[in-house]
Amino acid sequence: MPYSERNGVRTYYDAVGEGTPFVMLHANPCDHWMWSYQIASFSKRFRVIAPDMRGYGRTDKPLERYSFDALIEDVLGVIEQEGVKNGILAGASMGSKMAFRLAVERPGLFQAHIHVGGNAFRGTSYDGRIVGYETEELGPYRAGHLKELFAPGFSDTDRGRYLCGTILQDTGRMSGAAIATLFHSFDDVDLAPQVASIAEPVLIVNGAHDNSLEGGRRTAALIPGARHEIIKDAGHLCILEDPATFDGLVTRFLMDNGLWSEI
Repeated sequence: MPYSERNGVRTYYDAVGEGTPFVMLHANPCDHWMWSYQIASFSKRFRVIAPDMRGYGRTDKPLERYSFDALIEDVLGVIEQEGVKNGILAGASMGSKMAFRLAVERPGLFQAHIHVGGNAFRGTSYDGRIVGYETEELGPYRAGHLKELFAPGFSDTDRGRYLCGTILQDTGRMSGAAIATLFHSFDDVDLAPQVASIAEPVLIVNGAHDNSLEGGRRTAALIPGARHEIIKDAGHLCILEDPATFDGLVTRFLMDNGLWSEI
């Protein structure tokens, strides 16, 4: 089990496959498992590296406040340990926000950027989520949070129930206070004024039922040449709801930019 340690925090990550590094940063309230379809698909052509953020999976779960920059340092620790250069970076929701920061502050580290629920603006749900994770019973609250991120009715399908159950099965090892602390780190983080400087190719993908859809449109409009795609009948976690469509969009994007690796 690979870990990176930086500033006293141990970050767990999976690394699968060979070739160009393809780093994937997950969303709340999931761990890196949310990328399972993409890990299975893209690890045949790339070296897929998927860390667990603080509060999730096997990564440390600190309760004391920390900054957004501390989260970035966790990811940089993984990137440096894996020797990532000229890679591809994907981020979903909070992972997207982290990916935008890396794109702005580390130009050239990655050759292309892919955002799911992509939004460079400050989130509108952070305050409520902080209160919820601090005060509500973790199991039901996390389950309700996850359900809201899918298109209406998806969680009640056979596949939806399976995916939700798999994501939520580690809730007993988690801390609501630690997740609330993670949300606190995003307070006042607004990268919209900076994303126009991103020179590498950018793909932003939203589901048609994604509450970040309008933010994704606005963000794409700020970045010269950015591509914005919408997956119908999907929500914020479209990578799980319709992985075939999402993977197809990513494949075409990488091919168009000369980054597709042949087996």
